[in-house]
This record gives sequence, structure tokens and C-alpha cells, in this order.
Amino acid sequence: MTNKNDIRIVLIEHIEFVQKKMSEIEALPKLTIHEMADLERYSSTLRNLAESYKALN
Repeated sequence: MTNKNDIRIVLIEHIEFVQKKMSEIEALPKLTIHEMADLERYSSTLRNLAESYKALN
């Protein structure tokens, strides 16, 4: 059985990964339409992960 602490740890790891990917894209001097779409998807994913984390508390 998985406990809440294990889920929190995995959520934090995923949040950090998404934030890193977003930072890498944002650091580019010029964004393509695909990179902008990636940022939008990452933003949505980050929001969902944050909501999941908040729901555990």
C-alpha cells in the first residue's frame, strides 16, 4: 500500500522536473511555436501537479 508521504515525494520530483524543463525553454533566446506550446503544456501539468499535492494535505 502506498502512503501519502511516498506520493508527496513523487509529486515533488515531478514538479521539479517540469520546472526544470520550463526553465530550459524559457532560457532560449527565441522560442518556436512548438516551444511555446510545450510551455503551455508544462504550465498545465505543473498546475495539475500542484493541485494534487495540495489535495494530499
